[in-house]
Amino acid sequence: MPGSILASTACDHRLERPAILQTCDRLIRERIPNLLRLSISPFVSQACFCLSQMITEVWPEHADANQFQVFLANSGEEALSGAVKLARYVSHAERRSPVGILIDETGRFEGFAHVDLSEQKRLTFIPGLSICENIQSAAESVAVVGAKVGFVTVSHALIQTAADAVRELFARSNETNRPLLVVYSDVQDFRAALSDLQSARGAPSPDLVVFTESFVNGDVPFGAFAASPRLFGLWNKRGMTTFHSTTYQPNSISTLHLMTCLRTSLPDFIGKHQHTLDRVEVDLKFRFEIYRRYYSRSLANVVRKVGAHNVNVQAEGHYISIGPRRIFDGVAGVACSVRGHNPPTYVADLQQLGPRDSWCAELYSRLESLTGLPNMVPAVSGASAVEHALKLGLASQFPRDWVLALRGGFGGKTLFALTGTWKTSLKSGLDPLYPNVVYVDPFNPNAIADIQEAFRQHPIGVVQLELIQGVGGVRPIPPAVLQCLQEMRRNFRCLLFVDEVQTGMFRTGPFIRCRDLDFHPDLLTLGKSTSDMMFPFALTLYSDGIQQRLHEQSCTLPDVFRDRYTFDIGLRSVLVTLRRAETEQLSQQIRARSELIRQLLVENLQDCPQVRDVRCFGLLIGIELESGGWPRRCLKKLLGQLFLLAMLRDFKFPALLGFCQYEPHVLKFTPPLDVTESEIRSICDTIARSLRRSLIGTAVSGLRQWLLPAQFKSDSSFNHSRQIARTLR
Repeated sequence: MPGSILASTACDHRLERPAILQTCDRLIRERIPNLLRLSISPFVSQACFCLSQMITEVWPEHADANQFQVFLANSGEEALSGAVKLARYVSHAERRSPVGILIDETGRFEGFAHVDLSEQKRLTFIPGLSICENIQSAAESVAVVGAKVGFVTVSHALIQTAADAVRELFARSNETNRPLLVVYSDVQDFRAALSDLQSARGAPSPDLVVFTESFVNGDVPFGAFAASPRLFGLWNKRGMTTFHSTTYQPNSISTLHLMTCLRTSLPDFIGKHQHTLDRVEVDLKFRFEIYRRYYSRSLANVVRKVGAHNVNVQAEGHYISIGPRRIFDGVAGVACSVRGHNPPTYVADLQQLGPRDSWCAELYSRLESLTGLPNMVPAVSGASAVEHALKLGLASQFPRDWVLALRGGFGGKTLFALTGTWKTSLKSGLDPLYPNVVYVDPFNPNAIADIQEAFRQHPIGVVQLELIQGVGGVRPIPPAVLQCLQEMRRNFRCLLFVDEVQTGMFRTGPFIRCRDLDFHPDLLTLGKSTSDMMFPFALTLYSDGIQQRLHEQSCTLPDVFRDRYTFDIGLRSVLVTLRRAETEQLSQQIRARSELIRQLLVENLQDCPQVRDVRCFGLLIGIELESGGWPRRCLKKLLGQLFLLAMLRDFKFPALLGFCQYEPHVLKFTPPLDVTESEIRSICDTIARSLRRSLIGTAVSGLRQWLLPAQFKSDSSFNHSRQIARTLR
């Protein structure tokens, strides 16, 4: 049918190139960690160094400002979103206008800030950001806003060919401080500039630079933005280090593939810096310093605190190896893992599918059967999938353009995904954001009355929710609230958008949790384990009713998203996982493993003074720590981290677990979906052993380790068990 999953993507022309499969093969063969923050990836260090160095060579006036800091994203659009966030944050901090202009001559960012519908209607997603087709319309936009523009975003090509016009535009934007200049660049722009530095130096110098997918030939989701230390310094401060992030970064597959592509596209540049790049490969201390300087000081410090900065880190199956230490990975890329790190048959599995025509119909049929939703657009992260769902839903419902979201919910940190992200601190200094959103606390005794009142007060078009709030503490939405929302759909014709990025792909047992709860969404997002922990990928699925209304509104967003984000390797990965899940009866196995975990944790922790509650939903497990009493209140967020550090350094079965960002006293356990019974028993013993230690002893030992991190030798003869035991005493 028109607009269906099959019809919408069958004609896509982009097949995976041999190069990206070679990149995957290298990761697997060399056991290179992909989605693991507790490692200093040589490719992340190399990539950030190269991107920063390109800027200072093309615009040498920035050399005195030290190195540009780089943030890695999953697409040029995600990188642009991050750059706009930083530009706005700086504008607010420096008391300049947060209004911005984006000159998009080729329409490459169609749908980013708004969408035009039939009858000259416009739905705006990012207020205060004007999209202009050329420099002339940008000048007209400046006149409309009264010459109060905080930042201007232009292409690299434009500042090369129309430098005087860009300067004139800045002159009209007569802020006390000139507007920030954001430049988005393709690899050919840098290739031309680096080959003719003299002509490049006549152009205005950017404050922020956005790198697009062209740097990886469009083979893998990639984007990045870079800024000077003065600008990025605001996000390097204490408490701000996770202000902006995406699901799949930093990852090795994108940065390794970037370095492979740069050797072909910019051979002279790479040759000039080959000595530095080679040193990053072999000198661990130098690699760490490059990582800290050009990528993330805060993340580098975390890696150093756990002693993973001065040894080689490898990842295979359910374990990571930090030097001689073998650690069970209970975070698994934050619920990204199906069968662990670097699955050995990944490349062969994809190749065995053959040409697209031989498998795509099966994939689309399986997805529709499992979700009840016949239409799909691809994405490159949970945040981009959420943005797609909101944009499609609101466009189909226009002019009913309000969103009802739930307190404690998390939709992502990109500009429009923040609509469904409840925590206000993640939005501070970013206004204006999408204004038409109302939040309701689903755990409030008056939640149903609050929902009904919200519908009376606002023309709500989309309701956004997670069935289990992962970031919000691994808490399920009460059944009465879910029933009320379905009644609101019947009475008010709103759309129900369920975010299953963290709960879908069998994480809680069924393919999607909606099926267990008999809850039928109009829009659904999937992510995390869609690509078997190898490839940044996500999906947004939606109903035929939405597709029909989009057609009536003359909305082309589905085609835009498919053209921009369809990666053949991502779709193949989803199908391989679905086939394996059926053959291995994965859903039933996960239910059995979940029950074993619940039994063991309840048995071992039922009288533990440190634990308030254990919540198991398939292999999404939350352990809520007791937070009452003066020692715990004093430790606050540090409490959970100290217990996690104790688990990481357990002398019998060391394990890596995480915590919930909104509620850091809730520990989160999201192991690979094929975790074994033996591993479950061992990890539950580690959890119980760590949580049963005295609070004071854990605090003293943990703080000592945090302040004086262990230096683990890479020599295989090193007896790390005795060293850890001494640390724990």
